Amino acid sequence: MTHTEEEPILTPPLAELLERWLPSQRWYPAKGRQAEFARTGSVRLEDPEGKVDIEIHLVRVKAGRLEVVLNVPVTYRDEPLPDAGHALIGRSEHSAFGARWIYDGVHDPAFVRALLALISSGGPAKAGTAWGRTSGAGRIPDGEISCRVLSSEQSNTSIIVRSADAEAMVKVLRQPADGLNPEVELGAALARAGASDVPATLGWVDGAWRLHGEGSARGQLAVVHEFLPGGKDLWQLALDAAAAGEDFSGHARGLGGATARVHQALEASLGSEELDNDAAIEFVGVLADRLRTAWREVRESVGLPDAVLERLLETLAGEAAGLRVQRVHGDLHLGQILYFPGHETRPYAILDFEGEPLRPVAERSRPDVPLRDVVGMLRSFDYAAGAAERTVPAARVTEGWADAAGRAFWEGYAEVLPQPDPFEGPLFAALWLDKALYEVGYEERNRPAWAEIPLRAVRTALGAYVPGGEHAVPLDSDRLAEATAASRAGEESDVSEHTEQEGAALGRVDSIAPIPVPQDVLSRVASGSFHAPHAVLGAHLGEDGTITIRTLKHLATGVTAITPEGRIPLHHESHGVWVVVLPPREDGGVPDYRLEVEYGDGHVVSVDDPYRFMPTLGELDLYLIGEGRHEQLWKALGARVQHFHSVMGDIEGTAFSVWAPNAQAVQVKGDFNGWDGREHAMRSLGSSGVWEIFIPGVVAGACYKFGILTKSGHWIERADPMAFGTEVPPRTASRVVESRYAFKDEEWMRARAVRDPHNLPMSVYEVHLGSWRPGLSYRELATELVAYVKEMGFTHVEFMPVAEHPFGGSWGYQVTSYYAPTSRFGHPNDFRYLVDQLHQAGIGVIVDWVPAHFPKDEWALARFDGEPLYEHADPMQGEHPDWGTYIFNFGRTEVRNFLVANALFWFEEYHIDGLRVDAVASMLYLDYSRKEGQWRPNQFGGRENLEAISFLQEANATAYKRNPGIVMIAEESTAFPGVTKPTSMNGLGFGLKWNMGWMHDSLQYMHENPINRRWHHNQITFSIMYAFSENFLLPISHDEVVHGKGSMLRKMPGDRWQQLANLRAFYAYQWAHPGKQLIFMGCEFGQEGEWNQEHGLDWWLADTEPHKGLQRLIRDLNEVYSETPALYTQDNDPAGFEWIRGDDGDHNVVSFIRWSADGQPLVCIVNFAGNPHLDYTAGVPLSGAWREVVNTDATEYGGSGVTNGGLVMAEAREWDGKPAAVTLTLPPLGAVYLVPDSQE
Repeated sequence: MTHTEEEPILTPPLAELLERWLPSQRWYPAKGRQAEFARTGSVRLEDPEGKVDIEIHLVRVKAGRLEVVLNVPVTYRDEPLPDAGHALIGRSEHSAFGARWIYDGVHDPAFVRALLALISSGGPAKAGTAWGRTSGAGRIPDGEISCRVLSSEQSNTSIIVRSADAEAMVKVLRQPADGLNPEVELGAALARAGASDVPATLGWVDGAWRLHGEGSARGQLAVVHEFLPGGKDLWQLALDAAAAGEDFSGHARGLGGATARVHQALEASLGSEELDNDAAIEFVGVLADRLRTAWREVRESVGLPDAVLERLLETLAGEAAGLRVQRVHGDLHLGQILYFPGHETRPYAILDFEGEPLRPVAERSRPDVPLRDVVGMLRSFDYAAGAAERTVPAARVTEGWADAAGRAFWEGYAEVLPQPDPFEGPLFAALWLDKALYEVGYEERNRPAWAEIPLRAVRTALGAYVPGGEHAVPLDSDRLAEATAASRAGEESDVSEHTEQEGAALGRVDSIAPIPVPQDVLSRVASGSFHAPHAVLGAHLGEDGTITIRTLKHLATGVTAITPEGRIPLHHESHGVWVVVLPPREDGGVPDYRLEVEYGDGHVVSVDDPYRFMPTLGELDLYLIGEGRHEQLWKALGARVQHFHSVMGDIEGTAFSVWAPNAQAVQVKGDFNGWDGREHAMRSLGSSGVWEIFIPGVVAGACYKFGILTKSGHWIERADPMAFGTEVPPRTASRVVESRYAFKDEEWMRARAVRDPHNLPMSVYEVHLGSWRPGLSYRELATELVAYVKEMGFTHVEFMPVAEHPFGGSWGYQVTSYYAPTSRFGHPNDFRYLVDQLHQAGIGVIVDWVPAHFPKDEWALARFDGEPLYEHADPMQGEHPDWGTYIFNFGRTEVRNFLVANALFWFEEYHIDGLRVDAVASMLYLDYSRKEGQWRPNQFGGRENLEAISFLQEANATAYKRNPGIVMIAEESTAFPGVTKPTSMNGLGFGLKWNMGWMHDSLQYMHENPINRRWHHNQITFSIMYAFSENFLLPISHDEVVHGKGSMLRKMPGDRWQQLANLRAFYAYQWAHPGKQLIFMGCEFGQEGEWNQEHGLDWWLADTEPHKGLQRLIRDLNEVYSETPALYTQDNDPAGFEWIRGDDGDHNVVSFIRWSADGQPLVCIVNFAGNPHLDYTAGVPLSGAWREVVNTDATEYGGSGVTNGGLVMAEAREWDGKPAAVTLTLPPLGAVYLVPDSQE
């Protein structure tokens, strides 16, 4: 596509789109952090067909100390790319070409074709600083191609490309670095050497970009390799073999030979070097620095003195001279290998020569000893054995499996490159330690239960350097045990690895010593302040096969373990901890057991041991929580009743889990343990910040809280943020809830899934559950409220906040338990029953949702773990000045997850049909209700809260994606653009927005005396100017009848008859105006007094005739509305509305036509004057008979009876710009609806 000479203008600009899109990509490196973006370079590629604009943008991202350049290919299309909605960056308006759809280029075949063409050309790009390069090996696909983007990579993007005569793997390097990328450099070198054990590198793209400040950088943007179909993942093969106890030596030996041949090829192409004394000293120094850095991070976990490491380094320094170095793979492990059964020349293919991705390019490009790759593969065998034990339930990993595989690998390697066995030397130990220490740090951050695999490897490598020989124990054994325990947050393995001699000092049972635990650790366990109680308590296997059982029972006088084999008494060890050692079992496992506990008064209780159970959260749960993507968070956190089968009988209990990343320890305390949580301390699940315990015997109905030990050392109590139920306020404990409710609304839910609620009738009755008829429970409301709403013809009810809140006077808008319906009106299942009954009556349910802020009650979310957690730490962003509440930290992934999942919870667990999101305006603006100096601008200097905007987009998009047919409604009172635009078009993604402008202007107009209304006519007509800028709902809500504003009746001027007449005319105008409608309870019968949640409604008024007439009108308006498509099918389309006269202010008359999607009209004429208009002529779209379906002045509605007899005739003469005219009588303060008479 050709370009104009002037710089094109995109609205919104690409930079704005990228700043919203980039943080959601899996390869984005600064997730959850505030970042600055700047373009540092760009490249333009040429589309041979001239239909697509193709660019590569290099974007610098700076977040704190993190600063990287991202490689972002984009394509611009003038129409959507089929089946590529997931790759859409955004839609923008081009100043010259109109609408442009902008895509992530890796998903667009046009970009892939252009990239391959650039590489094949070996020349420069069309524009910008990029050059194609070829290696001369293999064939690059061209012509017609098919592309498939792989979804498994985290840091780059790979694309399988096929043409008629070639296949290739294109890797787009998402974080290009200054310097020659090792994958490109080594791939080219291996291609030159004709290496057969690797996929051939076919070519790559060099690029350049500006550095921050001055100067430029140059690196690789993409690389193309030969694609090898049909290969099997060798890691999975190794895992399966280890789990089955099968020998892996054949594969290992073949892989060793392939590795040696690759080393040969690299040396032949790039050379090698024997280190002289100075170079050897430098090499050892670099390695030593790496080891010391990694050691400092995990030394407490290893539990060995620093002198052990230093002794190894001293030995290494003395033997370093004469080392030969060359280029190596640098990150070799089983996951980098494909196996091709039956392939004669290449049974194994070694992939990905990029090196360790977290290390700088310069470091990855240094020559190294080939032994590093050997060690990497041996560590991978060790991991395969450990992974099989942890992930395959029936694994039978044989002893020495990894050692046998490692030995075979070396034999295969030495057959190609003969040399002495390196296993006993200091270099092997140092390289092994380098890899294992890195692994320990990684596992403790991400998978603490796996840390034992590399920890065992570290201790093995250092065994020969421990004073006194390989089997010596460090002198400070108590410190070692404490350190080891403290390092394994969330581990199931034992606290320490002491010798039998140490155990004897702690006492024996039947001459067998229990696994020893230091006294200070036991003391912390006993007080409930140890972060890993499961590492001490429960059953643990010793190295000799014995089983140590420890339990914590304060005040007990005796404890007995009951197993299938019999009864074994425990003895008191220390601080309320009891212990026993069982002899080894034939199956090598731990028996099922229960505990019998005796107290001083002879009282004996039988209990199960909470510390014998594995975590109830899986690794996927923790990963999704950390990423902020656990869409069913309520199934992972909170209190979940669970049922298990075991040898000694079924087990029922509750799994408790809570996110408290700043806590030192967490306990569960409740009515089941006398509110003393010491015996129910939770385990930390590592860097996720999640704490967990399963407590047998705790069942539905139990009350509980979490006791949290803060960073400052103080204990605090908090209710569960994820609780499904609570005590009745003012009590504040959470309650365990198990729901077995079976909804009977299948027909409603099936129909909902295929409906579009935005273009269907929606007449909403807003209800405050506590004051509609005070004293009714959920189940009583399911009878009385459902019958009333059905009789009145409303299509939906909207409940003011249902989630638990401590202060009734907040009407529910200060929520403390977001996942619990208020217990004031019954059990959560009773609320389910109410929703179910409404659905079976054909009534939709909308609930008010309050994600904008939460109260400061010290027992709830506020400073949950002693630090700002759910709230923003900066008071300028974290506290609301008007309401005295905290504001959620929308930029924190876990907090966003908490809120997004909460929205889904109401849809999926309670079948709610819509959420009305409260106080959206307060979320959108950083300066909301703040004076100058009380707020901070965003990173671009603006007032918009970008994190809150992103959260709303995520919540809306996720809700609509998972629950078709629901509706998200924004209470938003400003002119913020795009509230109801889809997120794919950079809107907030709501389905409807409250039309606060209509509400304000129309009520102000109605407040005027009719004689003065002609001077305010624009207030009743202005809303049409913007009626279709958003999808609107017209609200007459609770906010309009409180705080001295008076009831709707009292807002109207005149005597009582005139007030009621005004109200009837206003409601008819509201029902006919474009948009959905909502009125608050009591407004339907003309509630006299202002609403007060303490007193309920004046239902007696509905029994008096003038008010009963208004009630009848609302019922009939709902009936006409639901049966007249003209009133709803084009609510959001200008084609659905047409003025007859909007300028007849002299008569206080407005008249307009509503059109249905199939062209059927309804005429609405409203007379807001206090007198009738006789022989009033109005233009209509059709001649003939028109039926008067509504006249608000009819006597049955309490009017004066000024009607048109039910039928009027329209003549075929032009009037008001319409082809026909009707002459009729307009009632005083009345409205008329006309539709063509179907009988004509």
